[in-house]
Amino acid sequence: MLLFVFVLQQSKAWDMAVVNDFIKKPNMKHASIGIKVVEVSSGTVICSYNDQLSLCPASCLKLVSSAAALELLGPDFTYKTVLFTDGVVDSRGVLQGNIYIKGVGDPTLGSEFIDVEPEKFMNQWITDMEKSGIKSVNGKVIALDGLFAYEGVSSKWIWADIGNYYAPGIYGISIFDNMYRLTLKSGASGTSPEILGWVPAEVSLKFENNLKAAANDIDSAYIYGEPFSPKRRIFGTIPRNKPSFVIKGDIPDPGLFLASYFTRMLKKSGILVSGEASSGRIENIHPAEKKILSHTISPDLKEIIQVVNFRSNNHYAEHLFRKIGSEDKVTGFWKSKGLDTDGLFMYDGSGLSPVNAVSVDFLTSLLRYMAIKSKYAEVFYQSLPCAGKEGTVKGFLKDTSLGGNARVKSGSMGGVMSYSGYVARYGKKYAFSVIVNKYNGPQSTVRRQIEQLMVGLFDNP
Repeated sequence: MLLFVFVLQQSKAWDMAVVNDFIKKPNMKHASIGIKVVEVSSGTVICSYNDQLSLCPASCLKLVSSAAALELLGPDFTYKTVLFTDGVVDSRGVLQGNIYIKGVGDPTLGSEFIDVEPEKFMNQWITDMEKSGIKSVNGKVIALDGLFAYEGVSSKWIWADIGNYYAPGIYGISIFDNMYRLTLKSGASGTSPEILGWVPAEVSLKFENNLKAAANDIDSAYIYGEPFSPKRRIFGTIPRNKPSFVIKGDIPDPGLFLASYFTRMLKKSGILVSGEASSGRIENIHPAEKKILSHTISPDLKEIIQVVNFRSNNHYAEHLFRKIGSEDKVTGFWKSKGLDTDGLFMYDGSGLSPVNAVSVDFLTSLLRYMAIKSKYAEVFYQSLPCAGKEGTVKGFLKDTSLGGNARVKSGSMGGVMSYSGYVARYGKKYAFSVIVNKYNGPQSTVRRQIEQLMVGLFDNP
């Protein structure tokens, strides 16, 4: 404690008055707040307020899952999706047997965040099949999508999120980010917008449209729907008098969809398939790999976690979380590294569940561990977007003294605002975490107040 007071007395930049001003703002009257700043190399605590209090971190939880994935799998880890058959090719070029797509939990197949040509990997599969002499298939395409079983969504996610693009089901097979785009046409206020169509059009969907047009520019539409069901219900509002307005939802059965989509691509290329597409969930089979027809290698993990942290991508984060074994494996890993995990309550890998909780002490300890003990310190550091310049924090701290000098992960949901990462100042590196739960007023106000807090803590005296 004496060291803490001494440090504060030596620098106006770390004056506790800045923290007091923040926590006493009227919109923070009912809020739960955690703040901590630690000098990375020495571990000296520069500022601390409620550092043991477990708070909902929203997407800042991605720091926990992405760092664990990097440590456990390594930056060069890749997924390998395999196309194989249990049959043989006869003298006429007919494959007597099925084609299987062996899902390994790769979230990047056809992803718009990785590939500029979403169908590129499937075109390669077709080319490799043609090289094997296959002219037609007396069988069907089956997607083996059961790697993570079939509970695609967390039991701790809320109903309002399930069915939307940011809360897709997570299975052994992912395709096109498990996402479709629905185009609507709206008229006068209070009228029901018309559904014009969706992309990919091949996704099997049936909509109950409860949307209304409204006199504002806010997208307040929500798509509700269960995993594997084509039935989708749309509620909320979209802006009025829009000839074309796009909202996004999740593909309900990505394994079956990929099998169907690939079957159509085969037929389009001249390779006829006799049977209907299917999936491991439907067939419940475990075929032998008689012949490998093709495979697809994902980008390496360092590129994947950059998408997770730059774009706050729930889809990628959840796939990594399940790959490394979910909450027990993640919590156990950090405990084995000497971090106090008692304040970590982790029910998913993305931070989407409102019952996730973590202390700012744990987050700053994790950030410090990754900076001074991890073999992959620089990879992790570079996976965080630069505040004021890029990613989800492009506008955060912009035009302040900290803009360009901080690597930051942000998080937000109803009543939650959080920022955690690194600040480079005075020739040193600092790990920080700020989490606010149950504030009053708009998000924009709290964001501005956190910016003022950060500048007050780190600006030159």
